[in-house]
Amino acid sequence: MRLVVTGASSFVGAHFCRRAARRHEVFALYHRTPIHLSRVTPLRCDLRHSMAADRVRAAKPDVVVHLACKVMGSGAPSPNPVEALNRRMMDIVLAQEVPVLYASSTVVHWPGDSGYGRGRKEDEARLAESGRPWAVVRPSAPYGPALLNHQPRHKESFHTLAELVTRLPVVPLPGGGSARRQPVHVDDLSDAMLALIEGGLPNAAYDAGGPEPITLAEIAHAIARAAGKEIRILPLPASLMARLAKLRPDMDEELVSQSASDEVVDPRPLMAASGVTPRPFKAGVSDLLQHLR
Repeated sequence: MRLVVTGASSFVGAHFCRRAARRHEVFALYHRTPIHLSRVTPLRCDLRHSMAADRVRAAKPDVVVHLACKVMGSGAPSPNPVEALNRRMMDIVLAQEVPVLYASSTVVHWPGDSGYGRGRKEDEARLAESGRPWAVVRPSAPYGPALLNHQPRHKESFHTLAELVTRLPVVPLPGGGSARRQPVHVDDLSDAMLALIEGGLPNAAYDAGGPEPITLAEIAHAIARAAGKEIRILPLPASLMARLAKLRPDMDEELVSQSASDEVVDPRPLMAASGVTPRPFKAGVSDLLQHLR
């Protein structure tokens, strides 16, 4: 099967391409950051422009795996240029008239309104109404090892946390880290997505998460134990964390402001549809330290 993957140079995108290339022909679309993986064909393509539709079509995809999404600046006032960009990217994907697997986000369940969440909800609705086979997977907190010779433009948030845990005796977390997440290992996420593609996309949306929710503080302490050290947690208001996010190019103020909220999902429907059982966080946490050793 020939897969064209948008957003292939992202953390999740690169890992998905690596897993998919073991049994499929994979074309990895990128804009600025090339991807260099065995048996993966990199294809430079700027999805901001309409001419990208022809470039994607020339790869003759059997399925488009749509992972590309612009996040930064999603809190801009209407008309929101980031939302408009994501809408244009979905235009390119739907123009291919082939089945689509779309990686959305659990942000669609968050109580607060955000430009990022509105865009994801709109993309899901457009895909469901497109008349072609489709599936949506919404990962909660994907994590895993950094790939050698691959540097995503935006650092994966768990890698940032792992660096803080290994370098500092005191780790700042919004609200003291009481918010719960369900981290899903990127290999388990990729394998579940592949299973949906290979089984025939079921025209359904699934949340993807680990087997049980754990707090951000528990996540930080688990990383510390894997690194052989102890840490203390410094509680910070989410509003302060959001202001600090302005200083980092890989963080979004609007999303960080909601980081003290729970993000709990039910992974069982995806497990049933894909046959993939995600590993618990304690079984995969050491992967976060590989690039720091």
